Amino acid sequence: MAEGAVSAFLLHSTAFQDQKLILDLLLPNQGRVRAVARRPAKKHSGRSTWPLFCLCWVELSGQGELRTVRRIEEQQAALPLQGEWLFSALYLNELICRLFPANTQADELFEIYQHSVQALWQLQLQGNAQTARPLLEQLLREAELALLQELGIPVDCSVDAEGLPLLNDGCYQWQHEYGFVAALQGWSGADLLAISQADWQSSSLRCAKQLNRQLLRPLLGQAPLHSRQLFRQD
Repeated sequence: MAEGAVSAFLLHSTAFQDQKLILDLLLPNQGRVRAVARRPAKKHSGRSTWPLFCLCWVELSGQGELRTVRRIEEQQAALPLQGEWLFSALYLNELICRLFPANTQADELFEIYQHSVQALWQLQLQGNAQTARPLLEQLLREAELALLQELGIPVDCSVDAEGLPLLNDGCYQWQHEYGFVAALQGWSGADLLAISQADWQSSSLRCAKQLNRQLLRPLLGQAPLHSRQLFRQD
């Protein structure tokens, strides 16, 4: 690839005019970038777009909201994810496209995504979905928390809104832009502390899933996540 090309992952593609696509690309340090590209020539590639979960070289031009792909080549083979591993990766793609505005710098986003999809591939290689399910849940919860951190919404599950340590036998709720507050009903302090220590048990995974959904809901808006439907159909 020519000088000036950068590594990128393709998150999503949309048909645009007859022979063009609008690509949502994820670039190191630059975050999500939208660019228009010509469809790959089928006589050479046998496909009408580039594969997901494939590290590519991309050469871009232009400085506006919609840039132009001058050239794109596969840097590494696409990860052949299937089943729950594929659905989980598509979920991450959709989260990033929905949560992160295009052309807004996001320093760690590329690394978070690359680590997550490679970890999904390693879990798939283990070959036993039932055994690997807790590890899959852990990976998704950690990815969600990392994305929230990158969005400027850090979640410290070890302290309350006043900065005091959570009590192991306490009960807490999350208040937007404030933090954890003691409550009669809510998440147990033991589970929240377990999350802060990356002590992933069934109860702390369930707590993290509920907490992350509460945090993500106002950012995602009313439209449902299409990738969640895939898990229900499997």
